[in-house]
Amino acid sequence: MNTLVVDILLPLITASLLAFWVGWGIARLLLPPVLQPWRALLAPLMGYALTIVIGYWVVRFLGGLGLALGILLPLGGLCNGLAWWRYGPPRISIALRQYWPALLVAGVGIIIGVAPLLSYGYSAPIGEGWDIENYWPTARYLSRGPVSAIATAPANPLRDLNASPPRIGLTLGFSIWQGSVDLLGGSEPLTSFAPLLAWLRALGGVGIYVLLQVVFDLRRWSATIAALLSVLNGLLLWVSFFNFGMQLAAWPLIPLAIIVGLAVVQAPRFGEGLVAAAIGLAALPITYYPALGPVGLMAAGIGIVTLWQTQDRWRVIRQAVSLFLVTLLLALPTIPDYFAGFNYRYSLPLTTLGLFRFVPLSDIVGLTPFRLRAAPEPLNPLAGAAALMMIGLAGYALVVTPQRARWIGILLGVILFLLYLRFGSGYHYGYLKAAAYVGWLAVVLAVAGLQALVERWMQPVYRWRLISIVGVALCVGASIAVTAVRVVIDHWERPGLFADTLPALRDLRQVVPAGSSVFLSGDPRVQGVNSALAAYLLDHTAVYGAVRTGYATSVATNTTGIGDYVLLHRDEDPTAWGIVASPVWRSDTYALYRKPESVIAHLPLDQLLRVDQAMTLSVSDRRLGLNEIPSASEPDERWLTLQVAALAESGLSIDGRTYRVPAGRSWLTVGPLLSSRAVAVRQHGAEPILLQSALLTTDPPVVRGRLPHNVVLQATSTADDLRITTSLTMFNPDSGPVVAAIELWDRRQGYFFGRYGLRVPVAATIQQQTITIDLRDGTAIAVDGAGEPLPLGVQQGVRQPGAYTARLWLGTDQRALLTPVDLFAFTIDLAGNVTLDWVAQHPLLATAMNRPVNPLNIRFGDDMLLRGYDLSAGRVTAGESIAITLWWEAVRGNLDERSIMLHLRNDRDERIVDVDGPPAAGGRPTSLWQAGEVVIDDRRLTIPADLPPGRYWLVIGSYRWPSLEPLPVAGTDTTVWRVPIEVVAPAMIAGH
Repeated sequence: MNTLVVDILLPLITASLLAFWVGWGIARLLLPPVLQPWRALLAPLMGYALTIVIGYWVVRFLGGLGLALGILLPLGGLCNGLAWWRYGPPRISIALRQYWPALLVAGVGIIIGVAPLLSYGYSAPIGEGWDIENYWPTARYLSRGPVSAIATAPANPLRDLNASPPRIGLTLGFSIWQGSVDLLGGSEPLTSFAPLLAWLRALGGVGIYVLLQVVFDLRRWSATIAALLSVLNGLLLWVSFFNFGMQLAAWPLIPLAIIVGLAVVQAPRFGEGLVAAAIGLAALPITYYPALGPVGLMAAGIGIVTLWQTQDRWRVIRQAVSLFLVTLLLALPTIPDYFAGFNYRYSLPLTTLGLFRFVPLSDIVGLTPFRLRAAPEPLNPLAGAAALMMIGLAGYALVVTPQRARWIGILLGVILFLLYLRFGSGYHYGYLKAAAYVGWLAVVLAVAGLQALVERWMQPVYRWRLISIVGVALCVGASIAVTAVRVVIDHWERPGLFADTLPALRDLRQVVPAGSSVFLSGDPRVQGVNSALAAYLLDHTAVYGAVRTGYATSVATNTTGIGDYVLLHRDEDPTAWGIVASPVWRSDTYALYRKPESVIAHLPLDQLLRVDQAMTLSVSDRRLGLNEIPSASEPDERWLTLQVAALAESGLSIDGRTYRVPAGRSWLTVGPLLSSRAVAVRQHGAEPILLQSALLTTDPPVVRGRLPHNVVLQATSTADDLRITTSLTMFNPDSGPVVAAIELWDRRQGYFFGRYGLRVPVAATIQQQTITIDLRDGTAIAVDGAGEPLPLGVQQGVRQPGAYTARLWLGTDQRALLTPVDLFAFTIDLAGNVTLDWVAQHPLLATAMNRPVNPLNIRFGDDMLLRGYDLSAGRVTAGESIAITLWWEAVRGNLDERSIMLHLRNDRDERIVDVDGPPAAGGRPTSLWQAGEVVIDDRRLTIPADLPPGRYWLVIGSYRWPSLEPLPVAGTDTTVWRVPIEVVAPAMIAGH
């Protein structure tokens, strides 16, 4: 917890100090006289804006953020010294006494913004937005050099994704600020991200506090209430939690732009505050181009009112034009940047985030919580009463407040902008993000009406009037505060990204030495934000491989196709890289392997050779290629190893020599090769062969021939109207009973249609199974090759409109050990009609089945080996079930009959519940085990609902049947192996 407190406080303190240091002097020197009474609160806003503008110019043309800070900090010191000399020192104690309400607003904004981190116990992005894959690496790259130098950084898929940030639609403002804070405070983007988003939202609240008093003449108490409710707005809080760094970076600039812009155009003398206003306005496109839309229309609305109310209109126009020109000069490079990338991305009304509806007004003003994948929530009685009060108070403000013309002007600008997004472009996503910017207007207008009501209605003061007004304020405030708390609760239990994998992945920086190289898996189970996190955490190395992000797929390659280390999905088979050793590090998601010294090149193939088909491999000194001309070199002795798979025995002709390919997966080795050459590989047999990968080594591999513990299969889906039949042809000689399942998901919206699974036993010959699913009602049947029914486990979901994809799962009850492949897709429209989109055939798939997450190698007796186990959770709620998969290996065959013991016991070794029984639910009794065979034993144990919370043990053992004689654990005086688990009460989970 102490580390977490430091991770939270360090960027908050650093950001505040930086903003004040850079902003105090320029606020004192450059703000127009009308704003000088507010300079203490405007100083951090001005410092933030100036840091963004100067940082942008530096990283765009000169160097990194270190150079930018080298300019900013002395410049801030110079301005501070000059302001001190001219006007005296800052009066901190006076400012604190005078502006404590603004500090209250900022404190509430920060506390609620970082609250979920206190539940997680570590720094993490709070929501599930993927934009961090751009923010984090960009901040680190800019801290080391300019934008142009990103492309020259060590290889990394994220480097190439962010090498030209405007190209992918990323504005640099947030990364400039984050990188600057990290450089000064010694933090890093991963830990500073969530606190800085909270800081920015809080800073925007301070800006609104000033705006309401300077522009709209609200009293201090009403400005405080309105600013507090603005930072509590549930939609803006959700946007912050969803990791929209660019949008939050522009949020505090909105009130700043209106405050200083209006002061400049109204200034009695030309040029007063011009530079200060231009800095605040120029920072907007650097942070987030779309913020110009609502800000521009709000400013236009107030500007028209100001022009109408002013006698000297030419002076206002002249100063407005001057402000525009100076702003344009300061922000000039953002124009080509916009057309280089942002214009392309935002010129298309993309349906992003899977959002297919417009945000209701109750979400916008903060009376109901926005939830991305849930239907809008209706108003409850309290929120309904608050809505009526807000409408009445806002209407009253528009009629009686002295600044009603300005209110009408700004409100019309906002309404026009939202109407355009709602009906002009029909852009759900843009409407959501714009609404988060302007939702505060509703509550502050209502508070303005409340102030007017108090001033007109409270003279003289009557108790019932006071009670009525306080009741109105509490009703509106409580509704908005409750919504904010509910948004926090929605994000309280676990982060939307990485969950518990982030702390483990951070260890990669200590495990992998700086300057080494890592090959990053492209397995689809880790493609996306998980692989982007791994690439980010390895940016002290050279990273090769593919990262599929929210924006694009990015690939970094090298000539050998492998690194010093290989980072794979935990269930991915490492033998394709020539790795047979155990991982040097593992987490719930990844396993890290050290590359064997003898392996110098790796080439993924995934090539199917049918009868008499051929391909050519080019072999050079340190490179493998497919259908290429090999480079001219004279290498030392090299061995070429092919990993191949076949359903039945076949053959390969390699450079004219015929090699036998047994059923299953095998390594075929050719060599030594003494020169660079092209190697011809031709299928030479009756069965097709899958070439999975090729290795180039300096020594012949230790393992040759057929690889143990593997499954090879063919999967074919065919359609008869809406009845989809998937045929599985499988060779599973020594991997125990495995689970083959078809899962149907609409992954964009999270809708689950169904899961259909069957257990496939070990067999020395090829087996056939068929699963037929009727998409009209979700019913399904399974039969074997002889047409006999097979038991089929079915988990039925709910039919919802969406685009569904069926994926093949092969592994255990808990996890897939074959990279899932797509079988067919279908669509359900709003009327419930089903349309089949496509079906697929997969001629050959192969995987190893010997990889427990928790390896053990515990020997029971002298002939049974517990290779390891998989556990669904180490923490379980009373009344729920816990799943465990045991991986057994027979040291020899022809064992006597035995049973597997699995007990739940307490610290007094008392048995709570047990699920003893033969291995694999009787499907693979020990009397049938063969030497070297791996048996996958899935078990599920239900925790009693009345079990007291505490630490318990899963106790594993084996005993002979029917004598019940226990088998001892070799090298110990016990007969069991214990796995600790924690049982918690349901209320603890709910509260957590």
